[in-house]
Amino acid sequence: MFINRVFVSCCVILLTSCGEDGDGANGVYSSAALVSSKGDTVFVKSYNWGITSDSQISIVADNNRPIGWDDQGQPGMVKGLDPFQYRFAHDTLTLYTRSPLPPFAIRCPSIVVQYQLVDNSRYMPFYEPLGNSTYHRVPEQH
Repeated sequence: MFINRVFVSCCVILLTSCGEDGDGANGVYSSAALVSSKGDTVFVKSYNWGITSDSQISIVADNNRPIGWDDQGQPGMVKGLDPFQYRFAHDTLTLYTRSPLPPFAIRCPSIVVQYQLVDNSRYMPFYEPLGNSTYHRVPEQH
């Protein structure tokens, strides 16, 4: 009987301390700075939380302000794991996505942002060469 109470107490503590209903303070913030040839910078940012970091928000922005759990409802924020992959070359940021993305409010005159809506069969091959290629995931996988 005592062991059952201890077990139940431990389960309750674990479930209430690791859930998504809190302030998200235990999340993981990631950011990648992309700098153009003229010195303009955009940031690909993501924030993951949850017991297994299985909740995520992401954005592309022209500022380095960290995002967090409280930013979920902000304009331009994308919810969900693996929202897009990207490539930055010749001052062009190309976002590859399987579903439409919101327009990101970026004020960097020397950086062009292109959106490429691709089907799953075209999206999945981006995973294979990622380690040494110019394609990147959100958040960046190391």
